[in-house]
Amino acid sequence: MKMLPLYAKAVLKALPLGTAKTGPMPSRTIMRSVPIEAASYAGFTNVVGAGLGNIVHPGYLHVLAFPLSMQLLSDPEVPLPMMGMVHIHNRIDVHGPVRVGDVVDLHVRLDGPYQHKSGTTLDILVEGKVDGVVKMVETTTYLAKGRTLPEAKPRAGIEREEFTAPTPTAVWHLDPIIGTRYARASGDYNPIHLSGLAARGFGFPRVIAHGMYSASRALAAVDTRLEDYRWDVTFAKPVLLPSTVGFAITEGRRHEAAKFAVFDLRKGRPHVLSEVSELR
Repeated sequence: MKMLPLYAKAVLKALPLGTAKTGPMPSRTIMRSVPIEAASYAGFTNVVGAGLGNIVHPGYLHVLAFPLSMQLLSDPEVPLPMMGMVHIHNRIDVHGPVRVGDVVDLHVRLDGPYQHKSGTTLDILVEGKVDGVVKMVETTTYLAKGRTLPEAKPRAGIEREEFTAPTPTAVWHLDPIIGTRYARASGDYNPIHLSGLAARGFGFPRVIAHGMYSASRALAAVDTRLEDYRWDVTFAKPVLLPSTVGFAITEGRRHEAAKFAVFDLRKGRPHVLSEVSELR
């Protein structure tokens, strides 16, 4: 699926005379079967620093569903603008390995809206099956800052633990080209990751790294060997490019259940907070 037309459609919807609606949230579902091709997966693993094995990184499963998610969010009947939405949380439950060459049957739907202290959130719910067996369930949460909807439902917020920056076990030097490289690998051509002008239009002084790039690279560094697990990600302060950031496991250990973070080396503030926990 070509993503640039979806972003153009989203920009038009966000304009004052655009196509944004004010009615209730529509019920929308998309189903599609997507093969995991070796060349495309190799491109993703190269960008995020994951080993090129036969078992697919769950960040790539997010990538498979991403165009369908954007198709739902850019629907003119959705009463919130896709452009300017902030990806604040991601959860993927992995129910066994998905392998290169598998065909993943995706079921993607909208959920919400929900009240949030900073606006309104929407969830994209994804179920991925291989040969009729559920292999992944994902919830991606987007925040429309400063937007309220009368039908938005209350929901308990995600509690963020107090963060004290640890001694980094790795230091990442991130150049602006990483935005282009991840866009090519993932299909996410949101202009705030590619254009300084677009980034400034949304309040950022420079282009910002894709949140799922940082999260997927962090998970690749942990290299979990669990077979059934939950991967939670909370996005905090965006990573401006170019930038040098720290990575560390803050609890647990590599290959197992763990908490880990990507953080600002100078100020000690978190960029991405992640946790891998065993599903029982």
